[in-house]
Amino acid sequence: MKLITATFFIKADKREAFLADVTPLIKSSRAETGNHNYQLYEAVDLPNQFVMVEEWENQAAIDQHNTNPHFLHLMEHLKDYSTADPIIKVAEL
Repeated sequence: MKLITATFFIKADKREAFLADVTPLIKSSRAETGNHNYQLYEAVDLPNQFVMVEEWENQAAIDQHNTNPHFLHLMEHLKDYSTADPIIKVAEL
């Protein structure tokens, strides 16, 4: 199993646009084959800093996820929403 954490640093004035894009991504990702968990959390003490936590069966499931239209849409707009590049970590469980 693979664990992905992605930390996003979102501009205050782009928060709603980010959440509008990420909400359908979360829903569709949870329905994908090989997905075990897909959650978005916001830091309590750092407004607009979000962490996506994803658990996937294997790399093939991640590769398939990376073709999800909602994922591609978010990636296309992420620079517009962000104050910094995301921090993405992948671990083997």
